[in-house]
Amino acid sequence: MVIAASAILLLSDLQHRGRAQARTASHKWKLYFVQYNDVIDVKDAQAGVLEGLAESGLVDGRDYQVEILNAQGDMATVSALVDAAITAHADMLITFSTPTLQAALRRAQNVPVVYNYVSSGLKAGAGKSNTDHAPNVTGVSLLPANDEALTILKTHFPTIRRLGTLYCPAETNMVNAKIALDEAAKRAGFEIEYVPAETATDVPDAAAALMSRDIDAVLQLPGNLTASAFGSIGEAARRSHIPVFAFQKSQAIGGAMVVVARDYRDSGRHAAHLAARIMRGANPATIPLEDFGKTSLIVNLDAARSLNIPLPPVLVRSAREVIGGTGGNR
Repeated sequence: MVIAASAILLLSDLQHRGRAQARTASHKWKLYFVQYNDVIDVKDAQAGVLEGLAESGLVDGRDYQVEILNAQGDMATVSALVDAAITAHADMLITFSTPTLQAALRRAQNVPVVYNYVSSGLKAGAGKSNTDHAPNVTGVSLLPANDEALTILKTHFPTIRRLGTLYCPAETNMVNAKIALDEAAKRAGFEIEYVPAETATDVPDAAAALMSRDIDAVLQLPGNLTASAFGSIGEAARRSHIPVFAFQKSQAIGGAMVVVARDYRDSGRHAAHLAARIMRGANPATIPLEDFGKTSLIVNLDAARSLNIPLPPVLVRSAREVIGGTGGNR
């Protein structure tokens, strides 16, 4: 009986794999990219996903088609986008952000979901551990590079000891990032001042309040609200002659002096490899959630010059990307 039962299970699994492989060969997958906001980091992650699908041997137009849905920073729209994808018979959702992942977890339980551009899939509700997770979900998490950023500050800017940042209490990812930064700062001997902001209209006043807290520098936590409203943070810091360090490439372009960013493009590429496994018949329940640790150092020489802060040449040479040319700080 045991042998017979095993044979039945094996046959069933082989039939399932055969159907999945046949479906992949004959069926064009409808992939829906569900995004919360439209910033350069999301565009990098999206480009990485498309590159990863191509690297996996999948061809756009033959093996899959992509629809991109973006909430333009409107939280109320996120659930409607997921519902629209389900109504359109999406074969897979690829989510970009914690809010879009959480909406997919609630509303797309019968569709494969692959997430990226998320600080922690587990804390967003994807599972109890990297191997014990929702059966239709897998993906890649990117916690902020706190230790790396604080090491740079300690090594190259030893007079900076008191840091400040805005955070949005309504964003799960920012709350988790705040907790992680607290722990890293205590280990490294830094003080952190936090000022909350709930909406984009709160950010200018919150940023002004932060600059009045006797801080040496801003170390801006990554988040959806602060990414879209970073201009207000950068402007307040410039008026107060306070340097800005951050964790998102878009903020380096927006005026942060030094950014230690997780590589959103590479993480998107890696998430696409997970998606390709599902498209070729793998069960997402058997694919562990992953943590992605690669970083990119970006320095903005124009921002440093505007504050009359000479960046150490060794730091500039180690940057993956330099904004503002080479004069004055090399």
